[in-house]
Amino acid sequence: MSERYGLIGKNIKYSKSSQIHNFMAKRLGIDFKYDLFDIDESDISHLFKHLRNGVFKGFNVTVPYKQTVMKYVDILTPKASRIRAVNTIYLKNGKIVGDNTDYDGFLGLISRNRINVKDKNVYLLGAGGAAKAAYIVLSDLGAKVTVVSRQTNDLDPLFQHVISYQKIDPFKVDIYVQATPIGTFPNVEDSVLSKVYVENQLVIDMVYNPPITKIMKDAKQGISGLYMLIIQAIKSEEIWFDRKIDITDRLVEELKEVIYHE
Repeated sequence: MSERYGLIGKNIKYSKSSQIHNFMAKRLGIDFKYDLFDIDESDISHLFKHLRNGVFKGFNVTVPYKQTVMKYVDILTPKASRIRAVNTIYLKNGKIVGDNTDYDGFLGLISRNRINVKDKNVYLLGAGGAAKAAYIVLSDLGAKVTVVSRQTNDLDPLFQHVISYQKIDPFKVDIYVQATPIGTFPNVEDSVLSKVYVENQLVIDMVYNPPITKIMKDAKQGISGLYMLIIQAIKSEEIWFDRKIDITDRLVEELKEVIYHE
């Protein structure tokens, strides 16, 4: 019988995680099945109960529950504790563990594209779970990070410097990191910022569907969140299956085909 995994989120029909993981199941020769759990917050506890009972073996978590699920886990890994958000869940020695592979995904995206963020003024758009992971990565790499949020009060104290969108001065920005869901399929004409803010800057957009978002089109240079998606997914599998998976160029190209053409 197949082991069962899945993605917990809300309004996630656009997600390609099932395609990625079910493709990887065949490639790795592991009998597992991965589903989307598009649920209300009140249903999360039921999934965790089934995880404890062995019905499921693990979960990924996406918007808007990366912080919500923390109250259901028994142990946070040091990485998840530092980021204060969880995107990977599994059972170990009878305890539910919350981990975070978004860190690995965003760091891999920065490295693969050879982006130097040290001492750069990076404006991080959004303050959710993915933004937290990006914030920690950028801080570790020596960037000067400004978090931009519609709500500037009662945000996580993790964020040291927070401004509203009205306070953005594009002449002070070296790089934007777009960490909101805005612009995700099917709302492909939406952008969190108008063209005048980004036309002379590099934008890293965590959105991967569509492959080129409105904000990327408007920017001087736009980089998609696709590679982050691939790395965080594979890092989750490394944790679940306790094995190293080489992320080769060939594997990336195969997963691109799966994501955009299936």
